[in-house]
Amino acid sequence: MAILRANNNTLSSVTALPFATGGLVKLNTTDITTSTASLVFNSSLITSTYDKFIMEYTNLKPVTDGQQFRPRFSADNGSSFITGTYYYGFGNTRMGANSYVGYGSTKTDYAVTDFQWGNETNTAGHGKYILEGFNDSNTYFTIQHLYVLHNFNSQWYSVREAWGINNTVNPNYAEWTFASGNIAKGTFTLYGLAK
Repeated sequence: MAILRANNNTLSSVTALPFATGGLVKLNTTDITTSTASLVFNSSLITSTYDKFIMEYTNLKPVTDGQQFRPRFSADNGSSFITGTYYYGFGNTRMGANSYVGYGSTKTDYAVTDFQWGNETNTAGHGKYILEGFNDSNTYFTIQHLYVLHNFNSQWYSVREAWGINNTVNPNYAEWTFASGNIAKGTFTLYGLAK
């Protein structure tokens, strides 16, 4: 495959690198504009076609102030949910301050964040989840979450979180909720990483 490259106002052809095949495939975009209990991507989207999924979101806000955002997963399209201990760790920087914190803990049944989301005027969260190991029965599945948040204390944070669970099941369903109350708004796009 050839790629055209601009160089000093001329175009030249170069050969694509071996890793240029595949790439992210947009699977779905969901806009939540009124109070909604949960965001769900089911087995029509989370399939064995992809080894990795990325869920990006913008303008995420809870109805109820000071709530944690949390996904959980199913291997039978939502009939039951995967339970157990998620090993959790995070690192965050308080933006505009000389403040960095990181530590780990465990969570039960949900990959829940330790950060509380605010619903003040003009605030919202923007970020992405990276879901890996969903189609490998020899590997535990993992979740990463990277985002910028204006929290319930009206402070800005840049956050990186991760969860791992000692489970080799292959999830085909993902649900996101706040710990209490509904999702007020947000735009959510799911991508699959082509093999």
